[in-house]
Amino acid sequence: MVSTLKFHDPYPPLKQDPKIFLRKIPFIIPKKYLELLQEHDGGFLDYDFQYYSNSFEEIIESGIGVLFGLNHKYNLIKEYNNPPEFFPKGLVSFGENGGGNFVCFDYRNNPKTDNPPIVYWDHEADIGKDVSFIAKNFDEFISMLKEPD
Repeated sequence: MVSTLKFHDPYPPLKQDPKIFLRKIPFIIPKKYLELLQEHDGGFLDYDFQYYSNSFEEIIESGIGVLFGLNHKYNLIKEYNNPPEFFPKGLVSFGENGGGNFVCFDYRNNPKTDNPPIVYWDHEADIGKDVSFIAKNFDEFISMLKEPD
């Protein structure tokens, strides 16, 4: 569950309702992510996960090293408003692996969902192969995370 994530450098909890900050984004952020922000407004963690890479056409293991908050340097709204070059529209990044690749909510097929799929954006991959599916939603993504070996 979300509450079992261990941050090695967590940000303090949000003092305000996260929805106040998220009015600047035209998507509904998943409830479990909002709950996590109220516990820790993002921060540094160290978890691995596996996914099928469209670029490499095989199962890849990657990691998530930071979970974006709303009030700090690693900020979901700031990332949304200032995406990297070639970042696909309809994705909202909420974490980074430490190498410039993002873990994202994917609203491309359903911009009104409150439970979007989770995808991985590889900044070095060719357009069209740069986005790979990870999990059907945020809960499933959290359940896939494991501590590195």
